[in-house]
Amino acid sequence: MKVALIGYGRMGRAVEEVACARGHEVVARIDLDANPEGRGITAQTLNGAEVAVEFSVPEAAPANITALAACGADTVSGTTGWYDRLAEVRAAVEAAGSGLIYAPNFSLGMQLFFRLARLAARLADRLEGYDAYVLEAHHRHKKDHPSGTARRLAEILLAELSDKQRWQLALPDGPVDPSVLQVAAVRAGEIPGTHTVGLDGLDDRIELRHEARGRAGFARGAVAAAEWIRGRPGLFTLDDMLEETWT
Repeated sequence: MKVALIGYGRMGRAVEEVACARGHEVVARIDLDANPEGRGITAQTLNGAEVAVEFSVPEAAPANITALAACGADTVSGTTGWYDRLAEVRAAVEAAGSGLIYAPNFSLGMQLFFRLARLAARLADRLEGYDAYVLEAHHRHKKDHPSGTARRLAEILLAELSDKQRWQLALPDGPVDPSVLQVAAVRAGEIPGTHTVGLDGLDDRIELRHEARGRAGFARGAVAAAEWIRGRPGLFTLDDMLEETWT
């Protein structure tokens, strides 16, 4: 498979290492500086790439994906913080007849964590006295906060907990509203990514924790997604891929 890397930072390099180890060929590397508003993505610069793996920044992702679709490349997008423009991107991808798989976190271990968090919240909702929360920590270079993964965890918990109506990041002055799920974010150093779901009760506290050891896990998941999306038109999430491979 011929692969293009859109965003050639630390994640792009990790994806390249995994892709090459799996026998794929990286035929294009397009970094942010050479790609203002997606204009650096052309049939010529893609150099015959069949699938593009896009790890850029929130403000660049929609233009990147749209340009890739116009060039006929299927796309894996691991960029977060752009989902408010999902309808616009969907229209472009579907009009081009290309494929897109996107996720806030391509770690397959994190996908397992999502399922464990859902089950834990569902069971806790049947008991009295447990109050849920989400904590996340990432490196100081990460622009969005909370992370897309923390947002997804919050959505999962809200869907299962009858006493939580919404989530919030910043604490207000005074007592907190018990119907609000608290989400906290830390940006420091070079933390690859740590996410914790907590259930605090009267007599004990339960914590589920996922800690990435580095970027290799995200890269492996992204390359697996590239193999899956190749030649598959439409918009998909990692859940769609895993439903097919895990069932």
